[in-house]
Amino acid sequence: MTKFSFFIILLLVVACGSPEKGNIGQQRQLSFSLDTVLVDPGAEILYLRANLGNAELAADERFLYNYNPTDHALEKIDLDELKLVGKIPFEREGPQGTGSFTPFFLFREDSLLVTGSLKHAAIFNFKGEKLEEVKIQEVLDQSGILDGGNRFRINSVIPGSEIPYFGFVTDWTAKSKQLIKVDVPDGTVTELALPAFDKLEEYHVTQFSGGQVSGFLVSQIMLQTEGESIVISNNVFNELYVYLPDKDSLLLKTYESRLTPNQKTPYYPKQVESDEAMERIRATGMAEINFERLIWDKVNTRYYRFSYQADVETVEEDGWFSLSTKNVRVYLTVFDKNLEMIAESIVPQLTSIPQTYFVKDGAIWIFENMEDEMGFLQLSINL
Repeated sequence: MTKFSFFIILLLVVACGSPEKGNIGQQRQLSFSLDTVLVDPGAEILYLRANLGNAELAADERFLYNYNPTDHALEKIDLDELKLVGKIPFEREGPQGTGSFTPFFLFREDSLLVTGSLKHAAIFNFKGEKLEEVKIQEVLDQSGILDGGNRFRINSVIPGSEIPYFGFVTDWTAKSKQLIKVDVPDGTVTELALPAFDKLEEYHVTQFSGGQVSGFLVSQIMLQTEGESIVISNNVFNELYVYLPDKDSLLLKTYESRLTPNQKTPYYPKQVESDEAMERIRATGMAEINFERLIWDKVNTRYYRFSYQADVETVEEDGWFSLSTKNVRVYLTVFDKNLEMIAESIVPQLTSIPQTYFVKDGAIWIFENMEDEMGFLQLSINL
């Protein structure tokens, strides 16, 4: 499961060729069923404050590891038995210290990579022991990719010590610039441009306060490394890139939805000067179509992607502005293993925006906080 984690259709030629149109022929019909399950925490109180945003599903789909920053430990949850089976403690400081624990990635069957600081990235076993340091920062520094204040954060790790790390280089405004592949054993960095995503700039908003920059609203670029392909997508346009490892290049694929718009409307102002104005723009963005990340179903060998629209209003309370959503419409698009679109449908059983979710045993598990208990909605798809 990739990190849980918002805000493009250019028909242009990239290094690997022209973009491919997704299949818009006869689509298959979808139907759904929904069940609810609850995890037994035993005598413990599970950490739900981050809505499982710092959790990761093991490759066998049985165990979910949820980071608890209060205890600086991993909560190991057996999803087959629906119960907490233990907590794995780690040290914060010292020779075995992990420092800031988030983010982390399950690495091998018995270890994880902790990258709270790239300079001190290291692999630990499930006894809390440091096995080896990973010189990611050193390779990046030697490449010069971070010159000029650019930043890099790992977005995904393909299990195996000899496999590269993938992430995005961003500038000081947090705008993603390009996909980066870091091969630590070889000491190489590969830059992969995303020219079709340049139009994301039209949805970038800067907030000023007292003449100073006080915030940004940027679109979201997402990375999916599970399944048959490495996929780069965004939340604004109905399109994605597929990484071709044999050519070290990217293939652009665009799709046509019969149910929703294929992009947001590009009328966002370049800058605003109040919290209210920024929240109104956020509300506009949520009311328009939002494309979520892809998830892989290894049982049925296909990909799923949620998208949604909602009625949103800006609410003020004591000078603070927040968003209130209602009438949420959630859609599911199904792609085959070659990322051809084969079906799409509204999901009437879902009435709120899915936040943290993954596929287990052919069904989509969606986290639900049920009166401070860890619960999941299990969405089964009939195709």
